[in-house]
Amino acid sequence: MSAQAFYERLKTELVMWAEGIAEIRAILIVGSQARQVKPADEYSDLDVSLYVVGGFEQSSEVYLNWLRAFAPVWMILDEHRDETKSWLILYQGGIKVDFAVTPISALQPLIDNTYLWDEQQRGYKILLDKDGMVAQLPTPAPFDPPPYTPPTRAEFIQRVEAYFYGVVYLAKQIKRGNLWKAKWADQIQQRMLLEMLEWHAHATHEQPVDTYYRGDFMRDWVSEITWRELHQVFAHFDALDSREALIASLRLFTRLSEETAVRLHHDYPRTMVEEVTDYVLGLGDV
Repeated sequence: MSAQAFYERLKTELVMWAEGIAEIRAILIVGSQARQVKPADEYSDLDVSLYVVGGFEQSSEVYLNWLRAFAPVWMILDEHRDETKSWLILYQGGIKVDFAVTPISALQPLIDNTYLWDEQQRGYKILLDKDGMVAQLPTPAPFDPPPYTPPTRAEFIQRVEAYFYGVVYLAKQIKRGNLWKAKWADQIQQRMLLEMLEWHAHATHEQPVDTYYRGDFMRDWVSEITWRELHQVFAHFDALDSREALIASLRLFTRLSEETAVRLHHDYPRTMVEEVTDYVLGLGDV
């Protein structure tokens, strides 16, 4: 069975099951399976959101028993946040389903404020709406990027300083030969680089741009020169390669942050950036 056929059967059987449980009031499909722009492909998962009467989101075994009974499972991982209970399910054959359960009361502020969460903004599909509450949600605008708020001056400076603090730490670990620790530190650096890539894209595009999630579709929203430079910022488990990647990442972050600061009319800690760069280069080869 193809993944898409699997998902269609799951949606049909899930609605049939949920119709018999009074506490489950609504079901939405969000994510790639509901997007009109950059829609799902053969590797996409299925994001299912259940909305239930208050307290019933805690009835984990009710949902887990159904998910396990639906098809053979490789693994189920908990990923709970705030008042939402959620699980990442990997079914036999590599078919992935993200399953979230939230109190239906969480939808009322969205209705009152004519607002959608990011994953809803790009599109949603209603599978079940017992009370007509989901129908009151704002209509998604799948062709419009989600609202974006640029960083404040304080946020921008804090991120630049945090990145360059990490540069010094990472350079020392590479010099020591602590390659595993360097890889660990580099993951933190790359998350900050991604954030700056997003800020830069928003600041330098004349029209609103969608930077999606965790670098999705990045080639569509970064410049060609940035795309080429990104190929140099990831290293093998090797000291020399790690140092070269660090320097490439440092230079890319510097350019992006300088250009972003100009566009946002923020101050830029140029002296600190230059001195840290000189320090790292001065450490010499490994």
